[in-house]
Amino acid sequence: MAGNSSGWFVSLYTEARARLLRVMGLASRRDILATQERIDKLFREHRRAADTDEAQRRRLNELLSCLDQVQTQLGGPTRGMDGRLRHVERNVQSLIRHAYLDPTALPFPHNVLSQRFHKWSQNEEDGITLALIKLVGETNRRFVEIGAGTNGGNTGFLAESCGWTGLMVDGSPERATRLVARFGRYGVRALGTWITVDNINQLVTDSGLSGEIDLLSLDIDGNDFWVWRQLDACSPRMVILEFNQAFGSDRAVTVPYDAAFDRASFKPVTYHYFGASLAAFERLGRKKGYRLILVEPRGTNAYFLRDDVGTDIPAVSADTVHPDPSRGRQSLFAQLAEAKLPLVDLDNPGEPEASAPRVDG
Repeated sequence: MAGNSSGWFVSLYTEARARLLRVMGLASRRDILATQERIDKLFREHRRAADTDEAQRRRLNELLSCLDQVQTQLGGPTRGMDGRLRHVERNVQSLIRHAYLDPTALPFPHNVLSQRFHKWSQNEEDGITLALIKLVGETNRRFVEIGAGTNGGNTGFLAESCGWTGLMVDGSPERATRLVARFGRYGVRALGTWITVDNINQLVTDSGLSGEIDLLSLDIDGNDFWVWRQLDACSPRMVILEFNQAFGSDRAVTVPYDAAFDRASFKPVTYHYFGASLAAFERLGRKKGYRLILVEPRGTNAYFLRDDVGTDIPAVSADTVHPDPSRGRQSLFAQLAEAKLPLVDLDNPGEPEASAPRVDG
């Protein structure tokens, strides 16, 4: 029986992959190889050619056109064929888990993680979030998504498929326009504005989302710690936060507050100067009345529940759920110190308040 099931899933994957390629209009492997053979032929002809400069320029332009065609067919590692096939593979694995695992027979958090899948979220948070909602219930199906990108972040699936409404914010007006086109029909308000501690509460209030909501998702690759610290206009039952895995599990650190913080400007030094460590978020969560409950398997997002929600779900500590607590953090901290890029250490009294004073109103 198990062998027949495995064969069925292999057939399902093969057919899904073939259909995906047809839907995307991507070339088959035979077509790609044919194009590569055409390029090789052009290179050979170019080397043998003793034509005029004009004829050589025509050949070169044709060659460049072929290269562009291959690039379009293959796509990039995240947005092209490879990335989309990984999307399919993840969801085939989700179907396998669904067929072979009974979540009701698994302890927490395996009962939740076994239901993970990917539709709009960055990794497989769509399934994790939905599984948690089934456990803790829902009230008004309202959300606030800060750092929505173009896919709606961790709430796009809830808006599109589950009837949830709320606010999606992205720092790029162009991306916000795409959010409106994609999710506006579902009653979602999308804004293109830069988030700071000065405007976060007003944006939530002006959007009619003050008070209790079911979900807050925050991912702005910078001032995440300070924005969550400042946000009190709404009281989410569940919070999803992107943390900086590279900071490790033991130090409670965050980048200093800077209203104009732009992660991209630090990439010449390191890609890992942004946001806050998991331990910093865990500590802030306790002060705000939230407990850390799990981290999704890829180690990008952490889930928190308000203390009065899902009281049978236990709190966990950052050092027990961090995906890679020893991941080269000492070399990173040394690199940041050498480049004179500061960090706020929450174990140093007074630093957090001096870095980002609270704003009233």
